[in-house]
Amino acid sequence: MDLVSARTGVLRGSVGAASRLVTDLGLDSFGLLELAASLADLGVDLEEREWLAAETVGGLYDCYKDRVGSFSTAVGETAVESARGPEDLVGPPRLAGRFFRLVPIHPQAVPFLYELAVSPDVGFRWRYRGSVPPFAQFENDLWQGVFTQFLVESVQTNQPAGHVMCYNADPNLGHAYVGAAMTNQYLGSGIAAEPVQLLVRYLFDVWPLRKLYLELPEFNFTQFASASGRGLSVEARLRDHDYYQGRRWDRLILAIYRPGENPESSGEFAS
Repeated sequence: MDLVSARTGVLRGSVGAASRLVTDLGLDSFGLLELAASLADLGVDLEEREWLAAETVGGLYDCYKDRVGSFSTAVGETAVESARGPEDLVGPPRLAGRFFRLVPIHPQAVPFLYELAVSPDVGFRWRYRGSVPPFAQFENDLWQGVFTQFLVESVQTNQPAGHVMCYNADPNLGHAYVGAAMTNQYLGSGIAAEPVQLLVRYLFDVWPLRKLYLELPEFNFTQFASASGRGLSVEARLRDHDYYQGRRWDRLILAIYRPGENPESSGEFAS
């Protein structure tokens, strides 16, 4: 509970075993992912199914008790990693995290991506904003303006879980846009932010881009609000640009800078 209090900023006296991570502690996707990373640093590297099931502080503690024996192993592996020379650190870009991996999009994945794009639970937030294009149009649009994109797969189940892309890239000016959509089961879980971090790190590793933009209606911003000022900056606001459920919403343009290049940031989104 001390760890949860330290990572979330919630007073220790307000954190109990029954405290729900989202409802009671107010953690958004980025905050939940940071908490998962903190547990992993202690050797508690939860699998997807365990994280989705552990909705309370007590649930996380039960996972910690089950995994605490692996802590010494994790420390030993870290020591070996630190002993390696600089020449051993140059390798292929990282495309896998604790919960998800990014894989190339093959033709057999296109039907899943189409269903994701038109899903009632996800589609209104994603590329077509609720409209349902014919499948043939979706196939034709799939690479329009796209710099690179990946299918997101679950590490635990090997099943498709989402879609991430980089589009409208201008390598000469050093910027591009990124977007992501995940299936409904991962929304609000926190781990849905991991594929975005993987994509951002990949883009900065492979190309000399200096800044990546996320363009989204304001009702989507709650997923990343806690990262604002810590690697994620609100750079523009288009007033009343979007419409949903009877009201106008601002459209936000967020920016993620290459690590070390944003003097206003106190952290890195893709660290």
